[in-house]
Amino acid sequence: MALSVDGRFALTASFDYTVIYWDLERQAALAVLDEHEAAVNAVAFLPNNRALSASDDGTLRLWNLKEERAEKVLRGHEGRVPALAVSPDGHLAASGGWDQTIRIWDLETGELLQLLEGHENNVNVVAFSPDGRQLLSGGYDGIVALWDVESGELQRLISRGGFPINAVAFMPDGGRAVIAGVDEAIRLWDLQAGTQLATLGKQDGAVFALAIHPDGSIVASAGLDQRIHLWNLRLLKEEALLPGHLGPVWALEFTPDGRQLLSAGADDVARIWDVKSREEIGFSLAERAPEPPLFTGNPLLARGAKVYRTCAVCHSLTPGSDRRAGPSLHGIFGRKAGTLEDYNYSEALKASDLIWNEETIAELFRKGPHIVTPGSKMPIQRVGSEEDLKALLAYLEAVTQPGGQNRKEERGER
Repeated sequence: MALSVDGRFALTASFDYTVIYWDLERQAALAVLDEHEAAVNAVAFLPNNRALSASDDGTLRLWNLKEERAEKVLRGHEGRVPALAVSPDGHLAASGGWDQTIRIWDLETGELLQLLEGHENNVNVVAFSPDGRQLLSGGYDGIVALWDVESGELQRLISRGGFPINAVAFMPDGGRAVIAGVDEAIRLWDLQAGTQLATLGKQDGAVFALAIHPDGSIVASAGLDQRIHLWNLRLLKEEALLPGHLGPVWALEFTPDGRQLLSAGADDVARIWDVKSREEIGFSLAERAPEPPLFTGNPLLARGAKVYRTCAVCHSLTPGSDRRAGPSLHGIFGRKAGTLEDYNYSEALKASDLIWNEETIAELFRKGPHIVTPGSKMPIQRVGSEEDLKALLAYLEAVTQPGGQNRKEERGER
């Protein structure tokens, strides 16, 4: 998630392959940018009504927000790109990838300026210092590294060999940073000395996101425990807890005036909070669709509903598109693959002659999408139990087809 310099607009990046451009005052979507070929992990505003995003498809895309299109595609990473940061002047971008590298780009030309190597595993996060001269990176290898942006040289290893690092944030003074990750702790570091100054406390689960208040008085943290923690950086203790999300929280961002905090997570929503009152403002952006029926009175369908939970991450069961990673499964039986309107299919599925029915869906889950639909976006997912597969197919027919439940009952599948 990212906020514009004036605090009026927001960008959210999602597992559904899209970037959404929001008007915060109206809490309305202005544009949906849908050109990536995999999950979008990070996003940032640029000057002149532009934006930048990083994706599991290994690319960065530079967007023209007014025209709602990608102007440039920056290629070079040989794997997923979860980490993205833009320099304070908006001229440079840093990206970190699962190819264990960090790359610094000239955003005017799209040229790769520096290739930073030193991490021993996936790079999860990068952040520019307030003056833009230094870059802080953290990775799955537990390494936190401080780099010189102009030369690309490693200045200091802040930490090495610990738990995976998921979030780093510079303090406004540029000499200190807050660092957090899988070990659940929120730690304050002196970057020039390379020493830990304090542990603010721990969350109940891995930390995925950090944000520093513009005046440096508060750090917000969030992660697996589904709550937002506000830590007082002067007193070095927790001062507030904001519950409300229904899943892990992936992203946090303070507005430039420090009055509001935005959060976004696995419950498919972005929320706006009043920092002073600790209350949520208005309604959540991109409210999740109603959960499908569970059929608790029908053992077969109840079992199918349980198996379907994994599919629900990518697919809805309602008509139309609610911006998940995959198309809606409503009316799936008898539908030709790659033909649902309002979904950005892979070329492999568009060209396929496959018709979805009980046999082809069963084959998909027995063999895997990489065998049945090679070249598609579908992640590898199998159902190992024939009993579970039978239940899943019964459930899908019951909830995606008109009269589907009645047909199941007529055949005695209760």
